[in-house]
Amino acid sequence: MPDRRLEQLREQQGFYDAGWQGELARGKEQRGNLQTNLDFLAQTNLLKPGDKVLEIGCGIGTVVFDLSQRGYDVQGTDISQVAIEYGRNKYKGIRLEAQPAEELAFDDGVFDVVLSFDLFEHIARIDLHVAEVRRVLKAGGYYLFQTPNKWSNVISETLTHKSLKWRRAHPSLHTPGQIRRRLTKQGFEVRFVKMNPVNEFTRDKFRKLGPLGHVVERLDFRKLPLGLQTNLYVVAQKCDK
Repeated sequence: MPDRRLEQLREQQGFYDAGWQGELARGKEQRGNLQTNLDFLAQTNLLKPGDKVLEIGCGIGTVVFDLSQRGYDVQGTDISQVAIEYGRNKYKGIRLEAQPAEELAFDDGVFDVVLSFDLFEHIARIDLHVAEVRRVLKAGGYYLFQTPNKWSNVISETLTHKSLKWRRAHPSLHTPGQIRRRLTKQGFEVRFVKMNPVNEFTRDKFRKLGPLGHVVERLDFRKLPLGLQTNLYVVAQKCDK
């Protein structure tokens, strides 16, 4: 690996290690909408008994643990060594490895399903990530993922942080059309699933937006156009280019 790439990787790892250290010190283990993400997997009904499953950006491995308890052959990766070590101690026996999302240490065509939640938007070299996902998937395999909708995320994060400093952590925000075009170009067939993200986890976030947040938390997002979703839930199937 070139020296510059190694330096960038260390910077990335340091950034996310620091983030996880701060969150875990405050007792915060959940960094995404866990319940809605699990509901999405259930609604797609694409995970089958015996499937080999990889979650990229697994954090401390909560989803990996949940799926392993249901009998799936699942493992997880994350760039943060802090998160991986914490997860190994918390969830004994699950398989977690520290790996960057753009350089996966797996053979070609070994997974039936690849998952990621709140990962896509964090990856600056997003085309390399998508290519790696395609490489490790079996023919006809699925990449199931969630990522914030670009414009709703720009508005909510800017209102919450009252600055644009948050953009460092979200270099790859996408609209639905941008996701479809990017993944189609890389050899995937793409469809979207509308989910209602409102639960106790997201209510806390919405309330930080003031009066606007109180309006948002009363919406049923499944009835809104795709472009107005707060989060995009994507089913991408590997196909012949």
